[in-house]
Amino acid sequence: MGLLEKRTPMRKSHVMFIAASFAASLAVGACGGKPSEDDCKKFADHFSTLMTKGQEGPAAEITKQVADGMKDELIKECVDKGTKAEIDCALKAASMEELEKCGGSKTK
Repeated sequence: MGLLEKRTPMRKSHVMFIAASFAASLAVGACGGKPSEDDCKKFADHFSTLMTKGQEGPAAEITKQVADGMKDELIKECVDKGTKAEIDCALKAASMEELEKCGGSKTK
């Protein structure tokens, strides 16, 4: 078993954890207006792009497949529970680290 084969499940778990974390943060938000379905589709595409940023070869393809497979759920969570402010922040994010901060920046 090669190095890539050993690391692939960890990468898939990491991608799913980040997506689940962001989706959970959307569920907590209640202010900032609702994003449109188009905004949410753009977010799902941007999420997929950020997940593969800096990766090459088979690792990039595997990560893209996992991220793309999560798009429908991300769009649903975004439409149902997201805020316009969170999605605007996420669309401006240049990295996954920046994107993760978008869900936690709510004011009460």
